[in-house]
Amino acid sequence: MEGSSSFSLLFEDFPELRAPEAMLEKEVLAHFGLLFSGYALLETGLQNCYIFWQLRTLQSGGRISDQAAWEVSYDFLERHAHASTFGTLLKLLSNCVFLSAYQGELDDLKKKRDYFAHHFFREENDKMFSRAAMLQLIDGMDSLRRRVKVAEQHVDSAAFAMISEIYPGVDLSEN
Repeated sequence: MEGSSSFSLLFEDFPELRAPEAMLEKEVLAHFGLLFSGYALLETGLQNCYIFWQLRTLQSGGRISDQAAWEVSYDFLERHAHASTFGTLLKLLSNCVFLSAYQGELDDLKKKRDYFAHHFFREENDKMFSRAAMLQLIDGMDSLRRRVKVAEQHVDSAAFAMISEIYPGVDLSEN
């Protein structure tokens, strides 16, 4: 688990964790939920990137020439993106130039996501009996959640760049 030993950022955002009466067992679960809600937002951003990267590719290749072709392509790509796992989305986007600078970080975040999804509660269960260990777990999840948020912002920026290329000359800043 990553995190800081001083918990300063954690306590800055969640001062209630300092209180001796804080039920840290519940807080571990709450922070697990916060972490996974961040991963869900990141995954949605990856879905958008996949859809718009493919639409951009189809459009620039002349394979989308009218609104009907656009709608059929969009619907197909949206279904495919929503049916794909986090890992599959990363594979589908492995050649996306808009995300190439972040691919290593996204791959690392995927590994961490897999740990939390498949191993965390089994492997960290013994730490649920110590306040110090629970704070360490929460701090590690908080640090990872911050990384996920930064990655989400990069992914959203990449999707926006793709959309801007698809719609040149259209001011998309309001949306």
